[in-house]
Amino acid sequence: MVVTNETLLEIYEYIKKEVIKKGFEKEINWYKTLPSLDQVTKWFFFREYVWVVLNSGMKNKIAEKIFATFWNEGDFNFEAIKHPNKNKSIKEVYNKLDRYFTNFKNSKNILMYLETLPHIGPITKFHLAKNLGYNCGKPDRHLERIISFFESSSVQDFCKDVSEISNDKISVVDYIFWRFATLFENYLELFQDLITKK
Repeated sequence: MVVTNETLLEIYEYIKKEVIKKGFEKEINWYKTLPSLDQVTKWFFFREYVWVVLNSGMKNKIAEKIFATFWNEGDFNFEAIKHPNKNKSIKEVYNKLDRYFTNFKNSKNILMYLETLPHIGPITKFHLAKNLGYNCGKPDRHLERIISFFESSSVQDFCKDVSEISNDKISVVDYIFWRFATLFENYLELFQDLITKK
């Protein structure tokens, strides 16, 4: 469904308020204040890599628990990661972190490089890039449904359009739509209702 910029902005502002009401303002602010790519440190890079690997194919709440047990104030508990491939991938990056981080810093194409990391694929590379300060969206199942609903050509274009009318970063727009979709299973119906009420 194609909507005007005015309607799209109203929808975005409404869902942003709902996400904040549900207690996620801290996460929104985190994306707002991420360092730029050139300011990313080695341990920030590793932390976000671990976070994205743990979240892939897993419910966010479960990944949060595993991550908290693993990170444990910098004392890495590899036994907390029961998934053998994820465990192996994270150990691989940890053991060669200097090399992986140097290659990241020297990369001319961040998205292409991130996809070469163990257990990072064509969708999770966007999640990792976004968490490292690259201004992009993640084309996950929720965002793909949302862009289909709004008849947009891609997640990146949709998030960029909303970013331009809202003055929020693309990564913030992506997070707000994604979080709203995780909080409200009937999110497409809610979008439809908001449009109908106009």
